[in-house]
Amino acid sequence: MPDVATLKLTDWSEAAKALRGLTRDPGTTVLHLDGSGGLPAGGAHFVRQLDSVALPVVATVGGECDAAALAILAGATLGFVTDDLAVSVHAADVLALGLTSSLPAAIGAAPARSLLLSAALGAAALVRSGLARPAEDAIGMIHRLTDPTATSLVRSLRFAARSTPARAREFDAELRRIG
Repeated sequence: MPDVATLKLTDWSEAAKALRGLTRDPGTTVLHLDGSGGLPAGGAHFVRQLDSVALPVVATVGGECDAAALAILAGATLGFVTDDLAVSVHAADVLALGLTSSLPAAIGAAPARSLLLSAALGAAALVRSGLARPAEDAIGMIHRLTDPTATSLVRSLRFAARSTPARAREFDAELRRIG
C-alpha cells in the first residue's frame, strides 16, 4: 500500500520531525503510527502536533506504555492494540497529555472516567471501552482508509467532535460542495 506512511514511535522528538515531513508528502493518504513495541515516556508535544494532521491516522500500540498510549489512540482515526499492551495511568501524565478533554470526546464521559481512574490497563479494557480494536483488524481497516473519500469523512468527524450538531452539518455540506 504505497499510500500508507508508517511512523515508528520510539523517540518523540524524532517522531515529531518525521510527522512534519510525512504530512507534507502529497503521496501520503494515510498515516500509520506504530507503537506496537511500546512507547517512550512523555509525548505531550507529539500529541498536540498530531491534532493538526489532516490525514486519516491509524495507531497501533502495544508493550509497556504510559498514558501517552491513550492520547495516541484518542487522537487517531482508528486505534489498534496488541495483546501485550500494558498502560500505566498516572494523574500527572493524564493532565499533561490533555486526556481529561480528548478521551471523553473520543469515547464518551463514562468510559473515559473508567479508563482514567484505573492504575493500569490492558488491551481488553481499551477494546471494551471502544477506544481501540484488536491489532489483527488493522490491515483491512487501513486499506479502507486509503479510499480518497475517507479523508473528507475524517475531516468531518474531527470537526463534529469539536462543534455543535448544526455547525457540523454545515461543515459536511461544505465538504460535499468542494469535494
